[in-house]
Amino acid sequence: MAEAKLMFNDGFLDRAQKMSGLRTVEAFAGAIGVSESVLNNARKTNVATPAMIVGLYKAFGFQPGEVCKVRPTTLANASQMETEVAA
Repeated sequence: MAEAKLMFNDGFLDRAQKMSGLRTVEAFAGAIGVSESVLNNARKTNVATPAMIVGLYKAFGFQPGEVCKVRPTTLANASQMETEVAA
């Protein structure tokens, strides 16, 4: 069976932060119960951790299907490479 990763829907974290009204990365990370470095890493890699999914649910009521999709590792890695090239 192929490996897979939970990947945030494109642009989700930025949209969620704007919707929340929290202006700083520190405040948004605190609201979802993760550190700034975990949040910044998620923005860079687009990989959704279980802790972030639970935090987004507890803070804002997002269901997992609204937040992310399961993608095969090969597609997840390609998405990460596209993000790095765009940066």
